[in-house]
Amino acid sequence: MAVVIADAGPLIALAKINQLHLLPALFAEILITQAVADECLHGQSADSILIKQALASGWLQCVANPIFKHPLSRSLGLGEQSSIEYALQTDDDILLILDDALARKQALRKQLVIVGTAALLFAGQRKALIADAEALIAELNRVGYRISAAVVAQLKNEMI
Repeated sequence: MAVVIADAGPLIALAKINQLHLLPALFAEILITQAVADECLHGQSADSILIKQALASGWLQCVANPIFKHPLSRSLGLGEQSSIEYALQTDDDILLILDDALARKQALRKQLVIVGTAALLFAGQRKALIADAEALIAELNRVGYRISAAVVAQLKNEMI
């Protein structure tokens, strides 16, 4: 089974629409770096509380930030850099959960396998874990987390 590593953006997005429970239904365990944990747990928002509960429950686990050995864009945030670096230093098969466009581009250049929040929602719909991925994506857009119509259309076509 692949090691699943998540960046902060998808965790926060799923928490904002109360769908964080989808992740342990799809994956046994998800790792986040300390930088991602710091980003997610900053403040006392409802989403940070949900992420803190996920860490306490054990399916979401925090690992130390890796020592940086690979050149990555300095435009990336520390959470994105540490997630990609941790993935590059892991010998097992990796699935990296990333939404940021530049981070995805960097990860793909390094030949990492990536998936985003929208794809996770459609995977949840395929497995009958959620009823309507598009409605949840519309909810994400309403709370300020943008997923393009082109991405939604592509994922819908893949379901057919």
